[in-house]
Amino acid sequence: MAGLYEIWQRAEVSRRLDVLSGFIAMCVAGDDDARRRLAQLVAGADAALSASPPDSGVASEYLDELVGWADTEWADHPYRPVEARPDEADRQTRDYAKDLRHAALPVRVRDEMGRIELSLEVRFLALCRRPGLDCRIRQDIFYVAGRAAMALDLGHLEAAEREIRRMDQVGSMEPRESRCG
Repeated sequence: MAGLYEIWQRAEVSRRLDVLSGFIAMCVAGDDDARRRLAQLVAGADAALSASPPDSGVASEYLDELVGWADTEWADHPYRPVEARPDEADRQTRDYAKDLRHAALPVRVRDEMGRIELSLEVRFLALCRRPGLDCRIRQDIFYVAGRAAMALDLGHLEAAEREIRRMDQVGSMEPRESRCG
C-alpha cells in the first residue's frame, strides 16, 4: 500500500487536475480539437495516478501542461480558478487523500473505521450537549475529538479509540471556574 506522503502527493495533483480540467472543459465546449487535447491530457494524468505504483511526477507534468494552456489562453478569464490559499488547499487535498487512503484499505479495516467514526460522532455530540459544560472542557473535547478524527484519517484505529476514551475522560471532568467568553 502506498505511504501517506505518496497518497498526499496523488491527492494534491488530483485536486488541482479536477479543478483546472473542469474550467478548461467549460472554455473549450464548442471546440472538438481542444476537447480532444484536454481529454488526452486528463487521461494521461489519470493513467499516471492510477498506475501501480502511481507516478505523481508524470501526472504533474500533464497538470503543468494544463496550467500552461490555461495561462496562455485564459489568463484574464473572470472564472479562471486561482490556486487556493495554503490552508484551503490543504483542506481540499486532505479530502482527496482521505478518499484515496480509504479506497486502499481492506474492507474489514474500512468497516472498523466506520464503527469508530460513528462512535466518535455519537460520543462527541453527547458530550457537547451536556448542560452546564464548562467552556474550557468544551474546548478540550473539541481538541481531543480532532485528534481522534486525525488518527482515523491516518488509519490508526487504536490511536483513534484511545483518543475517544480520552475525550470521554475530559468530558466527565467537573466544571472549574471559567474565564471563557
